[in-house]
Amino acid sequence: MSRKEQLIRIRRKLELAAQADPTYNVFGSRAHRYQLNEPLSLAEVEQFEREHGITLPEDYVDFMTEIGNGGAGPYYGIHPLGAKQAIELDLIGQPSPLKPRNEWSGTGWSEDKLVDDAMDDEEEEYPGLLNIGEQGCSYETMLVITGEYRGKVIYINLDSQKTFFTYEANFLDWYERWLNETIAGYENSWFGMRRGGDDRALMELYRSTEDERIHIEALEGMLKLPRIADETVDFLIQQYHANDGEVRRWALQVLAKMRFNEAEPLIREMLRSQDGTNRLLALQLIKWYLPEGDRRFTAELVSMVALENGVEAFRFLTNILHEAEVNMLPLMLPFFSHGDKDIRIQALYQAGHAPVPERVEQLHHFIAALDDPEIYVQLIALQALSGVTDARLLEVFEQLLERHKTDKDYIRSNVKILLEGFTFSDLEQVEREIPDALRQVKGILRKKMMEHKKFL
Repeated sequence: MSRKEQLIRIRRKLELAAQADPTYNVFGSRAHRYQLNEPLSLAEVEQFEREHGITLPEDYVDFMTEIGNGGAGPYYGIHPLGAKQAIELDLIGQPSPLKPRNEWSGTGWSEDKLVDDAMDDEEEEYPGLLNIGEQGCSYETMLVITGEYRGKVIYINLDSQKTFFTYEANFLDWYERWLNETIAGYENSWFGMRRGGDDRALMELYRSTEDERIHIEALEGMLKLPRIADETVDFLIQQYHANDGEVRRWALQVLAKMRFNEAEPLIREMLRSQDGTNRLLALQLIKWYLPEGDRRFTAELVSMVALENGVEAFRFLTNILHEAEVNMLPLMLPFFSHGDKDIRIQALYQAGHAPVPERVEQLHHFIAALDDPEIYVQLIALQALSGVTDARLLEVFEQLLERHKTDKDYIRSNVKILLEGFTFSDLEQVEREIPDALRQVKGILRKKMMEHKKFL
């Protein structure tokens, strides 16, 4: 395949990509709207090269001189040559020390999300790189201009200095992949971070090696697809049963995302596992991929609540049940005194969604939580009482205000917010009904009534 043929394809596919995304739903497309700038002349490129003492990768030069000097492209588009630079160009001619953390002997590159070994953690210089695009926040797209990996497109987080080598061999392959995936309707908000290709190509990649890392990359790459074939469903189920660990996890995740009904028996199997890691995965897949409004797991999940001690699993479990509109308060009350503070916090948070009359009926449990040894548990218990204006709370509030002399932990401000909900007809009622012993509570309520009176 010649570069000329590839450039012809890219021109045609750019039109098809614009047609496939007429409302600019692809991430960043509103910035460029699939429009290109006018191409550069070869003389302009050569002048840039002379000024910086470099030779730009040939396929990138062909793009800039025959397709366009920036514009439409992945994320927020391709920068014009030497413009919109997030890093200085004075080091562009120096050797780039960057390299992928892992190489393999197959058809692509392994992911590298780590700071390069050759770069000091405090160093903020990036020799041998041309900034060709931006992805948002501190993430930038770079083209390697010098060194062993000249011509590769890499992503850099300028805050953490973490780098990611994309899988394609050069700029044109990376750019054409973006067009292919846009036309096919792939999920591409983090374009290039997963292996390219459809499910058939990714299965071939998986079968081409015994390397578990590549198996995981092939499976993870399927998550970007809008759909998978029946053959792929069978393949994923086979890999689930034939493997353990991360490969098994990814096979089930892809299946759950793409064909939840086929994944359901395997998810139920994991829910019943004695291994907390398996239960957590099953709960995550239900939370992420169960069709909205589907309640098929509710009864089983309710029966799990009393037995689940894993913090993350408990969080996912209770969030799923809350979204299923299960009455959470009676389920959560036993966990207000759980040995793990994070479980107490989650239980109080979920209980706070109950209607006010139900929380009032169980107020003594919330009051006990306001005396928890962990201050953050006290804070969540206060927030769980939003809308409750029971007089029994006033003495408890006074005790909290006495214990928390400052608002460092936001206890005082949350008490004041709750006191705002207590209604009194006038200042005289406050003086009459609030005991003087509740000095701070009474002072807050007095101030509230006086401010209210000023605005009448």
